[in-house]
Amino acid sequence: MSEPTLAAKDINLDQIGIVVHDLDAMVKMFSQLFGIGPFRVMEWPVEGVDPQATYHGEPGNYRLLLAFASIGATQVEIVQPLEGLNIYSDFLKSHGPGLHHIRLTVSDFEARVQALEAAHIEKIASGTGVHVGSQWAYFDTTRMLDGIVVELRKRLEGASGEGQWVNNQIGTDRSKPEA
Repeated sequence: MSEPTLAAKDINLDQIGIVVHDLDAMVKMFSQLFGIGPFRVMEWPVEGVDPQATYHGEPGNYRLLLAFASIGATQVEIVQPLEGLNIYSDFLKSHGPGLHHIRLTVSDFEARVQALEAAHIEKIASGTGVHVGSQWAYFDTTRMLDGIVVELRKRLEGASGEGQWVNNQIGTDRSKPEA
């Protein structure tokens, strides 16, 4: 395997991803134990948006339930697979629930994706996200990083590089118990 030439300039480690069987229970536990929230909860793909999803190089057709909350400059993403073949269901089957990935947001997304592919690091999933113009790609770095997958994401507009949600109306806060 050749080494990718990815200098650490213009990289933000800005998300940790956790895969679970029960998103609502995890969101409530984060809120109860640590006061983390509110969580923006939504289904993916977002209605009316082409996800351009891939799964091991083939077109992907799957649904997820997602929850997002910020802790300082870091976002927590909780993922519950709902249907279809996907890397999150694979993770649950082989490892059970737990820490799945770290996300690195970069300006030179295409160059970094090419560098990892040139280093023969398998791209296991890719697509567009819940932010206007977003692109992401997951790489199987589990053997190199002791079980952790790396997600690369294209830096978008704004100081955080996150950009704007596809639809500001999507998502509900499920971190508080129902009355």
